[in-house]
Amino acid sequence: MPDVVAKVALIQPYKHSPATNVWNRSAPPAPLVLIHDGGGTTFCYHFLGYLGRPVYGIDNPHYDSGKAWEGGIPEMAREYLKAIKGVISSGDFIIGGWSFGGLISLELARQLQEENTKAPKWFKKLRLIGIIMIDTVCPLVQTASLLPVVDHSMEWSKHTRQETKDRIMRCFAEAMRMVSKWELPVWTPSNDSGNSLHEVEGGLRNPPPIILLRAQDYVPVAQEGISRIDIHRRDSLLGWGMYHEDIITKAIDIPGHHFSIFSAGNLSTTTEAIKAALCELELICSSLLSKNGLQGSVQKE
Repeated sequence: MPDVVAKVALIQPYKHSPATNVWNRSAPPAPLVLIHDGGGTTFCYHFLGYLGRPVYGIDNPHYDSGKAWEGGIPEMAREYLKAIKGVISSGDFIIGGWSFGGLISLELARQLQEENTKAPKWFKKLRLIGIIMIDTVCPLVQTASLLPVVDHSMEWSKHTRQETKDRIMRCFAEAMRMVSKWELPVWTPSNDSGNSLHEVEGGLRNPPPIILLRAQDYVPVAQEGISRIDIHRRDSLLGWGMYHEDIITKAIDIPGHHFSIFSAGNLSTTTEAIKAALCELELICSSLLSKNGLQGSVQKE
């Protein structure tokens, strides 16, 4: 168990109004839970425009202590899932994150799917209707890059304290260590559909639909080569086809490079892309539930 328990903090409350109530319902839309990036914080998410639903964030509880996650990404996802259940005990939700946060989301989705499979049918389950990966690059590499891979120099605000820089860089190092040892989730088939994505109990897909937001530009580097985060930049799916050809439901290109998509100049576009992804996931969920004669929080009332 970690020394400090993971916490789910509210970033944006839901403001019910005719303008935001696109589904004409009384209940709030499915909440969005955003997981921290490799730096360990949810700082960037607090600058997003209003997303029309409750938005929560999870920071790395080891940010201050620097303690390693001995169980790696699976342990981290397990603790975060437990924290989410403390806030959203049942019903629909959407999860996502920038960069490393997207990887944790994928692992968490797999663990939740396994739990729900084992739970009795009468049990009120927590149902994940989709994942939003914000420029999350697939960690698999099949061929070497044509250009040398070089380190990216972090750009800090003049107001950033040294202790903050140290903690962020320590989290980045730990994230890279965990990714290097992580085995991507293997999804348990519920029928004879082989390796293709399919619908499972509850009417939703296994794994859930994933919307990928892809930065269009390369990270500037001081020498010839590319940043490690840009190894799959030319690929519209950022390498995820190597993991599973059908894993990404839709990719949305956004302006900027990996480290600038939350900058002031790109923030409004990133916000709109996330809103579009949320809408897409709810439409997919509504269609699948209607097809299976089921109801959920995204169903029109």
